[in-house]
Amino acid sequence: MSDVSLKVEIADGFYSLKLKAEDESSVKQIVKILNGKISDFEKKFGVKDKKDVLAMVSLQYISELMKEKNTAEKELSTLKLVLEDVKEQLVQHKENIRRTTGQ
Repeated sequence: MSDVSLKVEIADGFYSLKLKAEDESSVKQIVKILNGKISDFEKKFGVKDKKDVLAMVSLQYISELMKEKNTAEKELSTLKLVLEDVKEQLVQHKENIRRTTGQ
């Protein structure tokens, strides 16, 4: 797909982006979510400085991403152990078949 230009507004600032056409919808959705979170923080905490609000929102999202990353890494590690166990069981099963068939 081709690249498209997109102008977005985040925290009262305008930014021009060049991105793949297939990503345009996702970026628009992200911008909407981000601006909603910024608005929520402004209302909830009475923060007016956009830089402070952006820092707080960024910290929250990065924290969530780190938790998800750690969870995914633990799950991947567990899955690797399970697969190694299955592999070992298959090797043992193959050996048992060889012994019983005399091959």
